[in-house]
Amino acid sequence: LGCARSAAALSRGLEPHSCRTDTGAMPLTVERLEACVDHVAAASSSAEALDHLSEVLEVLSSRSALAEAGIRGISASGPSYDYVGICAAIERLLCKASSRWQRDVGEAVRNAVLVAMPHQPPQAPIKEADASAVDMAAGSRDVEIANSPHDISSDSSGEGRAAIAAVPSPDMSDSHGSDQLPRHPGVLADAQGSAPMQADDAPAALEDDIREPFSCVSVLLAALLPLLTDALPRDHSGVCIIPHPHVMEKQQAAFGMANGRPAFRTNKICDNCGQRIQDQFFFHCAQNCDIDFCQECHRKSQELLANFLERAGDASRESAYRRLFWVIDVTERVGFHVLRRSVDDRARLANELAFEWPTPMFERLTQAAIDVVNAKVVHVQDVKDITSDSCFWYAIGWLQFLYSVNQLPCSTRRVDEQGARGPKVEYERFILEGINKCEPLSEFQRWQKHPSAKAPDVLAIEEFVLTADFCSFLTHSNLVPVSFRRVCLLCDVWDQIQQIQREQIQRTGGCVTPLELEVPRGPCWALLEAVLHAFKGKANIELRRPLRVTFLGEEAVGPGPLREFFQVALRAFLDGSAGACGELAKGSSTRLFRCNGQRRSYWFDEEVDNPDAFRACGILLGQAVLNNVLVPNIFPPVLYECLLHDLGSPCARPLGLEDIAMISEEIAQSLQCVLDYAKEDIGEVFGDLGWPIGGRLTEESRLTLDTKREFVQAYVDWFFRDRVAKQLNPLCDGFRAILGGSSLLRSMIDSVQLEKIVCGGAIPVDAAAIRLGATYEGWTEEEQSAYLPMFWEVLASFTEAEKVKFVVFVTASDRVPLKGWQDLGLIVHKNGVGDDRLPTAYTCFCQLLLPKYTEKERLRSKLLLAIASSEASGSGEHVDVRPAALHLEDVVIRAAEVDLCKTRQDFAVVRRLPAHAALSRAGCGIPKDL
Repeated sequence: LGCARSAAALSRGLEPHSCRTDTGAMPLTVERLEACVDHVAAASSSAEALDHLSEVLEVLSSRSALAEAGIRGISASGPSYDYVGICAAIERLLCKASSRWQRDVGEAVRNAVLVAMPHQPPQAPIKEADASAVDMAAGSRDVEIANSPHDISSDSSGEGRAAIAAVPSPDMSDSHGSDQLPRHPGVLADAQGSAPMQADDAPAALEDDIREPFSCVSVLLAALLPLLTDALPRDHSGVCIIPHPHVMEKQQAAFGMANGRPAFRTNKICDNCGQRIQDQFFFHCAQNCDIDFCQECHRKSQELLANFLERAGDASRESAYRRLFWVIDVTERVGFHVLRRSVDDRARLANELAFEWPTPMFERLTQAAIDVVNAKVVHVQDVKDITSDSCFWYAIGWLQFLYSVNQLPCSTRRVDEQGARGPKVEYERFILEGINKCEPLSEFQRWQKHPSAKAPDVLAIEEFVLTADFCSFLTHSNLVPVSFRRVCLLCDVWDQIQQIQREQIQRTGGCVTPLELEVPRGPCWALLEAVLHAFKGKANIELRRPLRVTFLGEEAVGPGPLREFFQVALRAFLDGSAGACGELAKGSSTRLFRCNGQRRSYWFDEEVDNPDAFRACGILLGQAVLNNVLVPNIFPPVLYECLLHDLGSPCARPLGLEDIAMISEEIAQSLQCVLDYAKEDIGEVFGDLGWPIGGRLTEESRLTLDTKREFVQAYVDWFFRDRVAKQLNPLCDGFRAILGGSSLLRSMIDSVQLEKIVCGGAIPVDAAAIRLGATYEGWTEEEQSAYLPMFWEVLASFTEAEKVKFVVFVTASDRVPLKGWQDLGLIVHKNGVGDDRLPTAYTCFCQLLLPKYTEKERLRSKLLLAIASSEASGSGEHVDVRPAALHLEDVVIRAAEVDLCKTRQDFAVVRRLPAHAALSRAGCGIPKDL
């Protein structure tokens, strides 16, 4: 079926004499494929290996042959393919352990795949949303990969299409002194073996391509899977990246003065961590691209790249980069070939992937597409015209196709599976963490031009066309990280604040100032009085300002006191220890919420009628988002669904029994019994369900088997609309007063995302991830390499509860940062030497002041003691999670203040006082380290 000359031609990137097997030839079965792999493994030379592989290469380069390859059987619905067998055979073919010639074989296989998919996405102007459909075939032509969107060294605008890369790479210049990215060998020819197609030939060629059997795509994807899996380098947070292709030269910063202090001035921002470069030395692109790295990022990136190249096992760095860009190129081609086919063809492929592919294979295919998009996304945004890289947006479309496939319902159960299928992959896996590296303000401004745009259902749309609406990250809300949405939401709210400021300046000549708030730390009723007094009577426009909080009698201001205020204030709203407070609400309790001990959440106390207090609580939730502070996750998820219903968001889903179960499992179980009851006497057994009928039901409505679902849903509506209306409505009013003007919040954020925006994530503490994002101050290089690893070993050995307490100790919050634990930004500062000292912390700056101890066990015991002493600050149920941590201009009084707690029942937190006042109050018993 083939010859060594065809295989050799494919290995050089050229077209063999024939892309098709003979019409009378037997299709390539998995058994024959495995036999070819065995022959390749036993070959004594690369040429012999390629000779044995010639049949496989010809099949991979012909879509008609692929459509007949790997067939396991034929039924009434069509052929059934052995996808697992195909993938396993190709994986063994490319495995270093089983084949000495895997490098040459891999190159030949990659070139054969490009012959099967010769057409790249057209680099044509993107149509506006209201324009007529784009001719998808126009302008398509085969070109060298160096001239594709992956040639990041130049573009039509001269800006550098993807100049800013995530990590710098070693020198990739070849012997000719080229400063371009490694090129794919050879020029890809068309199906007839002629020169590359011209634009005029493209429509006819693509029309012929559409007539090719589309069943070959699922077979080709199974063969491609080993080549696409884990093929790109990753940064420390696990997000795939594209290395910068040029040498990074070490340069010295100019020495000068900043704020009266000597400093190194670079006027540069590190393109990896985004921080201003203030080191004496930094690294700049040798080819003068606008790329700069600080010393630490350069060191880490070199380690990452070296590890990737070692793991890849390529013959040279150039071949590694060529393989890297092949993965990106072929993913974009797959997207182009799939999306331009008919809706019936796309549906057939979707059914194959959803119901015939094993879940592990589909997960690998999805992750491969996510990796490519993550690697390219930051480079696409670096270009002024984000729509110019149509190849990238076809890759986005391919990922949306896989997302839609993942949504397909499947009630069938295979013999080898424990349960029914679908979705195959958790939806969180589709989130593109690489978007977090993009500029939120620029993306928000793009989204403002088409705020109503939605990503089309690529399975249902008749003809897929790239539009300006499609080419925006926020359009694809199902793929955007919550952390990025949160920042875009802040951009939206701050844009409104700036508009208010401009109007106020024009009207009164003044400007918008922060909302000043001075509150006592305790007791609870006094703090509540101060908060309610500050918010009461103010219009929404007055409340929609950032807070500036100070505690009564304290001088500290800034992010630290602000974070602590939200912790203390929200806890005060939950705490009923103050009893009835006349000033707050005559004759009523300050316990606004009741605790669900089983679910560890709070819901409204239906007996409380205090709209001002509930409104203030809603204002605090909105202000937390506005001031970029994460608050404890104390409310059930249904509350955030209710907030979206109040905003009129299309993302708000109908409420059901599962939502009532978050509040009361007993009520939810009772209603489920109504739904499960199947006898005619249902009305006599359950009566009228014990609630005032209204809404969708009339007084004449009766509970029957036909109306039981309507009755239950009416009860759910009444439960959330009427039963807690006195409490929920004012809380929604307060939240709407701060964030209600955000068009982004009202249009593209669901309740799960809103909960994460307000409270952050709930992921177990990852000590290794915290270490990746940590920085060190005051330690010598020897101590960083010898002593600090001992600290990280101690932290990693903590129980889950102890790790959470440690995070609270250094940050005053137990919530994970939205970008993950690596974004905690812990600063480990050396605080002297001595076993009699205790660790302390600046929660304002997430800074741990760690003494140097003589042994590991001493370090462990002292750290746990410091954490425990911060928790022992209260009594009974008045225990504050805020750590006893050292702050600027403040001092923690541990033992002395804890002694005071024994005689003062209303003392709920460890107080932080100015040093002179604390010393005079405590009198004695002050630890030496303070």
